[in-house]
Amino acid sequence: MSEQNINQNLQKENTQISIISLSTAETLDIDATPESKERKDYFQLKKNYSQDSQTNTSMNEVIGSISSVSNDSDINSENLQSENKVLSPKYFKNRTHEYLFIISCMVSQFMSQAGLTQALSIMNILAEELNAEKSRQAWLMASFTLSMGSFILVSGRLGDIYGLKKVLLGGYAILTIWSLICGFSSYSHNDAFFITSRAFQGLGLAFVLPNSLGLIGVIYEPGSMKKNMIIGTLGAMSPIGATLGGLFAGIIGTKDPKQWPWSFYSFGIVSFCNMILSWYSIPNNIPTNIYNLSMDWIGAILGIFGLLILNFVFNQAPIVGWQSAYIIVLLVLSFCALVIFVVYEVKYAKTPLIPKAISSNRGMLMILFALFCGWGAFGTWTFYYFSFVLNVRGYTAAWAGGSYFIFIVSGCAIATLCGFMMKKVPPSVILYISMIGFMGGCVMLTVTPIHQSYFQNILGIMFVLPIGIDLSFPAASIILSDALPIQYQGMAGSLVYTITNYSTSICLGMAGSVEAYHNDNGQNILKGYRNAMIFADALAGLGIIVSGIYMVINLITIRENSKSTNKPKHLETYSTDAEC
Repeated sequence: MSEQNINQNLQKENTQISIISLSTAETLDIDATPESKERKDYFQLKKNYSQDSQTNTSMNEVIGSISSVSNDSDINSENLQSENKVLSPKYFKNRTHEYLFIISCMVSQFMSQAGLTQALSIMNILAEELNAEKSRQAWLMASFTLSMGSFILVSGRLGDIYGLKKVLLGGYAILTIWSLICGFSSYSHNDAFFITSRAFQGLGLAFVLPNSLGLIGVIYEPGSMKKNMIIGTLGAMSPIGATLGGLFAGIIGTKDPKQWPWSFYSFGIVSFCNMILSWYSIPNNIPTNIYNLSMDWIGAILGIFGLLILNFVFNQAPIVGWQSAYIIVLLVLSFCALVIFVVYEVKYAKTPLIPKAISSNRGMLMILFALFCGWGAFGTWTFYYFSFVLNVRGYTAAWAGGSYFIFIVSGCAIATLCGFMMKKVPPSVILYISMIGFMGGCVMLTVTPIHQSYFQNILGIMFVLPIGIDLSFPAASIILSDALPIQYQGMAGSLVYTITNYSTSICLGMAGSVEAYHNDNGQNILKGYRNAMIFADALAGLGIIVSGIYMVINLITIRENSKSTNKPKHLETYSTDAEC
């Protein structure tokens, strides 16, 4: 094959792909940035030419051919040379190596939810052993997600700059150490020490989760079936982790309440083992900061300070009351910090923490807000579900954790279905369906009677709620990962995990204020629980409205775009360039 023929073929391919790239970006309501077009064009060209065994044309020659026609396209040849370094033809030695990598990513998602519920099924035991007041029990969960949600946004950028693998391994080291310290806090009999340890435990996961998702975004082709299935599998790990984390801790606490630290020791052991697995399975040829990104330290400090203080205020106010002077002062400080953060990021930051492809895009902001509402409702549901079955129905810790078991079956089934749906159904529709799942699960718990069999409302919840968990996470992850260029894949993971974890924590604090206002000074806990769940219902309902508006806009855009580009009918529901 002559160089002239290669150039002609590439020019033809490039023109076709550019047309599809622009039209698809409009379909998703995403700005067709030059960086995103470069990434998607390269993936398509790599797919067409990297396996041509009948020629001696190397990938570098293909890149050189693209450069020769750069005057007729929007592709910048210098950036594509960088992309050649990014998209290595082969990341894994063999299939076993790849499977081990996927398992390590699955375990990271598993641990995020297991860490959340491991303290909830034994929260009454922890309150007694650590001399904690009932009103402070929400901090057992909120402190974990507070630090995780506040630092994830920064950790994704650190991974993009200093290396996704390095930052991820550092996160596992933090997670392992502080999980063990959580167990050692049994000797202090101090709830403040345990809550602080839980916050640092969440900090470790904050450095793990976005970089794990970022690695998937870098390695796998946008819109590919393999990538969709892997991210769908990660979604399945949420209900599995939530089930086994609460169940294991509950069994230990029920058998011998004095042995509760072993639920955290075992968590630390699993963290250490997965750190070793990640060190071995994550490829070493993952590129690091080929675009010379720099860390936005001013934005990072303002963002973390604002998010931490705001979250602290909403979770502490139900305990001390909104009339406390320091609560009001901290609330004002947090709002000022966040306003300054937004202004600085939009107008002055050279390399903003939130890419402008996201912050300036209406569709992306609607997706993130809907995700906030859905997962905020889920976080509220999680805490008040355990409060309801432990304090009202009188379940043991083991039975409270075990009641989640149906989550495993329904979660895996829905996650598998989601992977196939991504090829035929626009992610906007999947996101809307997930909000309905959140709403259904929350409403069912709100109206669940005290004296009723587990096999009625509670069992039904275990089939409905995973629709929200297992569809919303993959849908949002795939939209953001495919929309952002290769150098922002860690940031794509950060945004999804920031929203899901931060909303879980801060919305629980808001629900706590609702509960405190309606529980008659602690004399009517059921009334407080019901009103807190009504707040969760309202959040999920708002998520349905926002995601519904986005879905309608998106479907109209798909229809108009299919007419303007004359795409074949079977491509009308496709959502990414690679699928087209």
